[in-house]
Amino acid sequence: MSGFNLWLRKMENKNAGDTVTIPQVDGSVETFPAAEFWLGLFCAQASAASGVVPEGPVVDAVNHATPETRQRLEQLAASGQGGSFMRRAMDHGGLLAVADEVEDLSEGA
Repeated sequence: MSGFNLWLRKMENKNAGDTVTIPQVDGSVETFPAAEFWLGLFCAQASAASGVVPEGPVVDAVNHATPETRQRLEQLAASGQGGSFMRRAMDHGGLLAVADEVEDLSEGA
Protein backbone atom coordinates (compact mmCIF):
# COMPACT_ATOMS: atom_id res chain seq x y z
CA MET A 1 0.00 0.00 0.00
CA SER A 2 2.88 2.39 0.62
CA GLY A 3 3.83 2.16 -3.10
CA PHE A 4 0.39 3.48 -3.99
CA ASN A 5 0.65 6.33 -1.48
CA LEU A 6 4.06 7.29 -2.86
CA TRP A 7 2.70 7.28 -6.41
CA LEU A 8 -0.31 9.35 -5.30
CA ARG A 9 1.94 11.93 -3.60
CA LYS A 10 4.09 12.16 -6.74
CA MET A 11 1.00 12.80 -8.87
CA GLU A 12 -0.29 15.44 -6.45
CA ASN A 13 3.10 17.19 -6.41
CA LYS A 14 3.36 17.06 -10.19
CA ASN A 15 0.01 18.78 -10.60
CA ALA A 16 0.39 21.21 -7.70
CA GLY A 17 2.37 23.80 -9.67
CA ASP A 18 -0.32 24.53 -12.24
CA THR A 19 -3.35 24.89 -10.02
CA VAL A 20 -5.41 27.67 -8.51
CA THR A 21 -6.88 27.06 -5.07
CA ILE A 22 -9.83 29.06 -3.81
CA PRO A 23 -10.51 28.82 -0.05
CA GLN A 24 -14.26 28.75 0.61
CA VAL A 25 -16.23 30.35 3.44
CA ASP A 26 -17.29 26.90 4.66
CA GLY A 27 -13.64 25.92 5.23
CA SER A 28 -13.26 23.75 2.14
CA VAL A 29 -10.92 24.52 -0.76
CA GLU A 30 -11.78 24.43 -4.46
CA THR A 31 -8.84 23.55 -6.74
CA PHE A 32 -8.72 24.04 -10.51
CA PRO A 33 -6.06 23.59 -13.15
CA ALA A 34 -4.76 27.14 -13.70
CA ALA A 35 -5.75 27.31 -17.37
CA GLU A 36 -9.27 26.07 -16.59
CA PHE A 37 -9.70 28.61 -13.79
CA TRP A 38 -8.56 31.65 -15.79
CA LEU A 39 -10.55 30.63 -18.86
CA GLY A 40 -13.62 30.03 -16.70
CA LEU A 41 -13.22 33.39 -15.00
CA PHE A 42 -12.78 35.19 -18.32
CA CYS A 43 -15.86 33.50 -19.84
CA ALA A 44 -17.88 34.25 -16.71
CA GLN A 45 -16.83 37.91 -16.83
CA ALA A 46 -17.74 38.06 -20.53
CA SER A 47 -21.19 36.68 -19.73
CA ALA A 48 -21.64 39.17 -16.91
CA ALA A 49 -20.54 42.05 -19.15
CA SER A 50 -23.17 40.92 -21.67
CA GLY A 51 -25.94 41.00 -19.07
CA VAL A 52 -26.04 37.23 -18.60
CA VAL A 53 -25.74 35.78 -15.10
CA PRO A 54 -22.56 33.64 -15.20
CA GLU A 55 -22.70 30.01 -14.10
CA GLY A 56 -20.29 27.17 -13.57
CA PRO A 57 -17.83 25.71 -11.08
CA VAL A 58 -15.40 28.64 -11.28
CA VAL A 59 -18.22 31.12 -10.68
CA ASP A 60 -19.47 29.07 -7.73
CA ALA A 61 -15.96 28.95 -6.27
CA VAL A 62 -15.47 32.71 -6.65
CA ASN A 63 -18.92 33.49 -5.23
CA HIS A 64 -18.29 31.29 -2.18
CA ALA A 65 -14.66 32.35 -1.69
CA THR A 66 -13.47 33.80 1.58
CA PRO A 67 -13.59 37.60 1.69
CA GLU A 68 -9.77 37.72 1.67
CA THR A 69 -9.58 35.54 -1.44
CA ARG A 70 -12.28 37.51 -3.21
CA GLN A 71 -10.42 40.74 -2.40
CA ARG A 72 -7.16 39.31 -3.80
CA LEU A 73 -8.93 38.28 -7.02
CA GLU A 74 -10.46 41.74 -7.36
CA GLN A 75 -7.08 43.41 -6.72
CA LEU A 76 -5.50 41.17 -9.35
CA ALA A 77 -8.19 42.08 -11.87
CA ALA A 78 -7.99 45.81 -11.06
CA SER A 79 -4.20 45.81 -11.43
CA GLY A 80 -4.41 44.61 -15.01
CA GLN A 81 -2.57 41.37 -14.33
CA GLY A 82 -5.69 39.51 -15.42
CA GLY A 83 -5.73 41.43 -18.70
CA SER A 84 -7.28 44.70 -19.81
CA PHE A 85 -10.75 43.14 -20.12
CA MET A 86 -10.75 42.17 -16.44
CA ARG A 87 -9.38 45.59 -15.44
CA ARG A 88 -12.21 47.32 -17.35
CA ALA A 89 -14.73 45.03 -15.64
CA MET A 90 -13.52 46.27 -12.27
CA ASP A 91 -14.11 49.86 -13.44
CA HIS A 92 -17.70 49.01 -14.40
CA GLY A 93 -19.25 47.28 -11.43
CA GLY A 94 -16.73 44.75 -10.20
CA LEU A 95 -15.78 41.14 -10.66
CA LEU A 96 -18.70 39.10 -12.08
CA ALA A 97 -21.12 42.02 -11.68
CA VAL A 98 -23.89 41.54 -14.23
CA ALA A 99 -24.30 44.52 -16.51
CA ASP A 100 -27.68 46.07 -17.12
CA GLU A 101 -29.52 44.57 -20.05
CA VAL A 102 -28.50 46.28 -23.26
CA GLU A 103 -31.31 48.18 -24.99
CA ASP A 104 -32.40 46.65 -28.30
CA LEU A 105 -31.37 49.19 -30.93
CA SER A 106 -32.54 47.20 -33.94
CA GLU A 107 -35.18 48.77 -36.13
CA GLY A 108 -38.61 47.17 -35.99
CA ALA A 109 -40.05 45.87 -39.25
